[in-house]
Order: sequence, then structure tokens, then C-alpha cells
Amino acid sequence: MPILNVTHYPGRHCASTAISDLIRFHGYLLTEAMCFGIGEGLGIWYLSPSGTTPSRMLHVRTADLEAQFFKGAGHPFSWEQFDNPEQSEKYLCRRLDEGKPALLRTDIYHLPYYNSSTHFPGHLITVWGYDEREKLFFVTDTERKESLPVPFDKMRLARYSNGGFINIKGDMFAPDFIEFSGYFPKIIRTAIIKNSRALTEPLNDSSGLNALYKMKKEMRDWSEIDDWKWIARFTYQVIEKRGTGGNGFRLMYHDFLRQASEFVPEIAESGLDRMMMEAGVAWRDFAIALKEASEENMPDFTESIDKLTRLIKKEIAYHKAALKLG
Repeated sequence: MPILNVTHYPGRHCASTAISDLIRFHGYLLTEAMCFGIGEGLGIWYLSPSGTTPSRMLHVRTADLEAQFFKGAGHPFSWEQFDNPEQSEKYLCRRLDEGKPALLRTDIYHLPYYNSSTHFPGHLITVWGYDEREKLFFVTDTERKESLPVPFDKMRLARYSNGGFINIKGDMFAPDFIEFSGYFPKIIRTAIIKNSRALTEPLNDSSGLNALYKMKKEMRDWSEIDDWKWIARFTYQVIEKRGTGGNGFRLMYHDFLRQASEFVPEIAESGLDRMMMEAGVAWRDFAIALKEASEENMPDFTESIDKLTRLIKKEIAYHKAALKLG
């Protein structure tokens, strides 16, 4: 089968890149940053999963970016799931035969071009075609420029995994069409307000700003945890390296705000883009302090706690201003 018209632009984060690619195929020319912002992409989670290392984890993206983007745009969304890999493979090929590219949730552990020793079953890719004779799918993925081959057997494994905090069962989204509904400036304004409200009014002590308060309190005792080095190093990586585009997604959100100000002038007038950049710098400084702490022989998180205190102040200042858009 010939590959579909690939509308991929390299990006910084898997989900926002894949969403941007898919809607571009369907006629909407939105940047990755705009997709991330409409998807209310900022999130904060501080978790202590049992039986894992690192034993403390920070995550800095919302859990439901894909659903929130399409809901915000006014288009129905749900992940289609399947009982077994063969069933999902046949359906994926059928949708590609019908000329519809698909978003897939995958585990990078099984994607051959990653050569990863770590499971992460929340990674989004876009599929554009397949070769029945060679048993290959052709996909695009985040910062990579060209289409990549993935063998059928590897794709089956990648689409069925519970090797992390997400249990995927062939999750795919391949709509016949995509259609935005609603006034675009209102879509933007609503997304900004909802994102800030989710962070300032969290449902528990492990999410939103509450997660940062909890983390700051617990960091005083990290030195007593056996894997304190890996906790610090992993947290640095999550903020700066693992598909965030830098500064815990705040640089990408800053780009969103700059672009969005063309549709909602109050964004620039109230200095939201500037405040988001300041928050991003604070996230970067916090990450660097953790990296430096992880390289020491003895645990000392004094500097990291100071940087986290400044970070919290910058986050509060931004979200307080953002909520006034409502």
C-alpha cells in the first residue's frame, strides 16, 4: 500500500506533535505549541509509586492532553481499544486503506528505533501506511524528520503494554474527518483558564500546586531515601530532557501564549507570556540544582528547596493573572 500524504513537522513533545500532524492532514494548520495550549497541557504530579525506582517521581504534563485538545476544539474524541493485537492490527490497516492516518499510544520499549531499556506506554506516534509484503508500518515520531519503519510484530507489542502507569490495549484514534466548532478566541481563552484552574484547584495533594507543596516538604527527608541520587537525576530529566521541550513544558506554553495573543490581545496586555517565561526559567533553575545535587557524594537539597520555593512563587503569580482572563 502506498503511504499517505505525510503532514509531519518535527516537534518537541510526542502528543502535541502527533496531534498537530493529524489535524494538519485534515486541513487545520495549528502549530505544536498551539495544540499543546488548547489541550491544557501544563500539569504537575508528584507521586510515590510502590516497588519502583525512582521511588519519588515528578511529572509536568496533564494526563489527558489528547482528550482535552479535541474536547476544547469541539470535536468528539475517544481512544478505540481492542481485545487482542491481531484485531487491532487488522482495524488499523483497514483505516489506512481508507486513507485515514491514525494516532497510536505505544510503549517506547518495543519501538525499535528507540532501543530503550525503559517501558513508557504513553508515547504517541502517527501511522501513515504499511507494507503488507514486508510486514512494516510507517510512522512519524516527535523530533525525527523522516518516516520510520516498525515491523508488525514490534508494533503489536508496543500497542499492548502495562509496563508503566498507563495500561494500553491497542489505543488508536483515526477519525474520518476533524472539524473545529466554536469561536477560536473563546477556545483559547477557555483552555488557558481551565489549565490554570486545574493547577490551582487540584483534586488531591499529589497534583497541581499541592504537588509542589508536598514535594518541598518531603525533599527535606530525601537524603534518607536509598535512591536519592536517582530521584534527583530523574526529576531533572523529566523537567529538561524527556520530551518537554525544556523548562518543564513552560517554554512550549510560552510559545503558545505568544501565538494566542494574536487572537486574545489581553494575553500580551496582562503580561502572561512574560510571566510564563519567568516560571520556565524557575523550572530550569530547579532542575539544574537537582542535577548538581545528584552528582554529589552526600545528599544536600538545600539549594534545590530554595529554587523550588522561587518556582512556586512564579507559578502562583502566573496562574493568578491567567485566571483573570475569565
